Amino acid sequence: MNFVKTILHLPSLVNFGLGVALIVCAYIFEIFGYYNPCPLCILQRWSFALIALCGILMAIPGTHVLYKKSLLLMAIIFASCGSIIAGRQIYLQNLPSDLVPTCAPPMDFLMETLPFFEVIQTILLGDGNCAEYEWRFIFNFAEWALLFFVLLIFYNIFFLAKKS
Repeated sequence: MNFVKTILHLPSLVNFGLGVALIVCAYIFEIFGYYNPCPLCILQRWSFALIALCGILMAIPGTHVLYKKSLLLMAIIFASCGSIIAGRQIYLQNLPSDLVPTCAPPMDFLMETLPFFEVIQTILLGDGNCAEYEWRFIFNFAEWALLFFVLLIFYNIFFLAKKS
């Protein structure tokens, strides 16, 4: 029990471990379950990757408390962005079928033909691919991602507000 308590008091380990575990899980479903991620799913993976990066940087020994607090704040920002993206995907998934946007071209085609910020805007608007979900275990992928983003937000806020 003390081991679990110790681990939960290390935000660097929790941010890194949870971020990497969720990315690995997503790739396992993609490779072995043959699920193709939509652009919003890919952005959620990037959010988890940036949270994991914050966790690695927090683990550097001998760093100043202000540095670690700023990394916690960055992890909160990345988790907030990820939760907005997951919320958008959940919204698209719950639209009636006649209101679902049409499918957009593949992401690599968008990156080659459009400027970067137009690609981001197109992705955030979502398309028909983002409105589908094939897998469900209590929640679908986007709902699980939203749950983990919200947990990470509150977890990191706790450590950001905590006096060192």
